Amino acid sequence: MTRGELSVNWSGRHAVVTMPAELDTANSAEVSDLLSAVTAEEPDMITGDLTRTMFCDSAGVHAIARACERAALGGTELRLAVGDSPVARILQLTGLDQVVPVYRDVQQSLDTPRAGPGPRGQVAQQVAGAERPAETARDVMAELQTALVPTALPVLPRARIAACYLKTSQDQAAGGDWFGAVPLGGSSVALIAGEVVGHGVAATAVIGQLRAVLSELLTAEPDLAAVLARTDAFASRTHALRAATLALAVLDPGDGTLRYATCGYPPPLIVSTGGASRFAPSTGTGPLGTGSAPVVATTVLQPGELVMLYSDGLIERPNRTLEEGMAELAKVAADAAASRTVPAAVASTAADRVCQLSVELLARTGYAGDVTALAAQRLPQAVPELHLELPAAAGTVRAMRRSFSHWLSQLDPLVQDQDALLLAAAEIITNAAEHAYPPGQPGPVEFHAVLGGDGQLECRILDHGTWRTPDLASPWRGQGLMVAAQMVDQMRIQHLPRNAVSVRGARGTLVTLRHRLRRPAILAAGGTAEATAHAAGPPFSVEARADGPAARATVHGPVGTATADRLAGHLLAACRGGTLPLTVDLSAVTHLGRAGVRALYQVKEQLNAYHRELALIAAPGSPADVVLTLVQLPHTSGIPGPSAQPGH
Repeated sequence: MTRGELSVNWSGRHAVVTMPAELDTANSAEVSDLLSAVTAEEPDMITGDLTRTMFCDSAGVHAIARACERAALGGTELRLAVGDSPVARILQLTGLDQVVPVYRDVQQSLDTPRAGPGPRGQVAQQVAGAERPAETARDVMAELQTALVPTALPVLPRARIAACYLKTSQDQAAGGDWFGAVPLGGSSVALIAGEVVGHGVAATAVIGQLRAVLSELLTAEPDLAAVLARTDAFASRTHALRAATLALAVLDPGDGTLRYATCGYPPPLIVSTGGASRFAPSTGTGPLGTGSAPVVATTVLQPGELVMLYSDGLIERPNRTLEEGMAELAKVAADAAASRTVPAAVASTAADRVCQLSVELLARTGYAGDVTALAAQRLPQAVPELHLELPAAAGTVRAMRRSFSHWLSQLDPLVQDQDALLLAAAEIITNAAEHAYPPGQPGPVEFHAVLGGDGQLECRILDHGTWRTPDLASPWRGQGLMVAAQMVDQMRIQHLPRNAVSVRGARGTLVTLRHRLRRPAILAAGGTAEATAHAAGPPFSVEARADGPAARATVHGPVGTATADRLAGHLLAACRGGTLPLTVDLSAVTHLGRAGVRALYQVKEQLNAYHRELALIAAPGSPADVVLTLVQLPHTSGIPGPSAQPGH
């Protein structure tokens, strides 16, 4: 049996009704009639297949609820299969999932025996829960990963924000890299990328503290230098944040002004859609909490240009100097922005392409840790506001919803946000179309949508009819306003009187919906081969000896989280607790992580307390040379002649 998009298939005494792609006021009566016809055949069970239904409003819920009541009277059980359909959300909001058993797919419904007495929702939850695997250690780490890195970014009218995070699979622990984007006053946005020492739960907690402090300071303090100074002071008082690296940039897409600071972090990369790229000058500031006062620099983005903040994992390439790693990144990012040699599966926007390809292509040749890329493109112009005015007729709801959907797609928000807004707006438009005007006398319904500079979308739906109190006779009708309010951040209803003495809503009703839009960040898992690129080599060791009235130490092997405390202990013992000048040769270090950097700063601080010096040596192009240059720790090559390293 078929009726347009509707169809019925039988499996013994079990009927499967395929629902339409859109289940709303326009076809809910047809759905109700078909379900009634199927019920009249007296099947044991009916499964409503909603897995391909992308939209369902409260009228559709009412049709299903009425069918459930009729089926129960005839001894038939009605079930629903929802899959990943957004319909599941409205079933929960209206409580229908507590009345009708809900399954993931049709086959699960067919395979499940008919439920006995008891709450329907409880039975369905038990069935679904039986198939859920128990939580594993990997699941816990995935939760940590979600807490550590935002899975969504703000949607702004004049800036396109994108990000990609590639996590090393080594020991499956959440890493110390993080990023964020904070909308500020006007249309400005703050971009943040950084790395803390450590990984796992400890790193997650520390990052949470730093993110909260920065978010609060950025929204309350317009002076970026003051924000950085207070953040640096906080880090100096918080041991776990000592030597954390940070890049902070504030973009005003209106005039393209970019204010930024790099605290032991690589300099921002600026890329044009034409394929040109340039690095903004480093501000020459060391990591947080190390006594290096943050410095703010300013540059300008032209319309269409984008700025990218990235972790050192993208430029600390195996067997490459820092300059070679930066040059390779600049070329890959420029090619991605200009759509040169871009795989077909890559996102279409320049910001997404630059982040995704910079991470994916450069990670193929090996990386030692987590990799982060965060970009913001200055858009030449904002997406224009949406204005619609249609008569309150049968086709108005779908016409407005489809126009709104097309407009939203230009902003590329999260699917959840788009579905929520479409459903909320459809419920309000349906109310206006069905109830605002007398039968046979349709008036206009006006719809207006605009994205504010802070990333908050505002929709206004206006009719010029008369407000009617919702009918409470049926438990499944009159829920449109409730559903709409639950789908968005804020809903406001204003009744417009004709004059001071008229009844409220006599001149129409204005409903305002507000919702902050988000767009997805790209989170990817890394491979084991690349993550262990630095595993080979000599084991960690420190050779210390007296060198006249001073001390000298040579370090071999990897210096990371597992060995940093041992390094600090060896060096402090060699310099007698900071009382002797100390020279440390790091040329034989195979990997220098953030924990090792913090250990060096700790030793340096102890020596400073006794007015003694720490001299660091790193061979040009060595892993230590690359890291020391990035974090602004002064060092020499150990070769006679001019040896000051770049940026120092």
